[in-house]
Amino acid sequence: MTIDQVMALLRQVMPIVGTMLTVFGLSSATANNIVNLIMTGAGPTITLASIIWSFIANTRASIMAAAAKPVAPGVPAPMIVLPPQEAALAQALPANVNTSQTVSVVPK
Repeated sequence: MTIDQVMALLRQVMPIVGTMLTVFGLSSATANNIVNLIMTGAGPTITLASIIWSFIANTRASIMAAAAKPVAPGVPAPMIVLPPQEAALAQALPANVNTSQTVSVVPK
């Protein structure tokens, strides 16, 4: 787990605690049982979905796929060269993502 993933998890856990405190603080005086049940489950469910989304968005493949996209229409996609250890990842991404085994890297 990377630091970005840990921070994303922390950012997502805080709203869970806030949701639970808000629901339990409000529901006893203002809501019936059905609304109470829905409110108790809705906030944490949505937050759990965003935790999962956060972990998927911070995978190496997702980050490389985002970096391989052109910055604007009409601009060529950047050439990304990964180390040989990531050859499987390079093959699963667009053609502009290669390893140093398949592309000659020339220093300027």
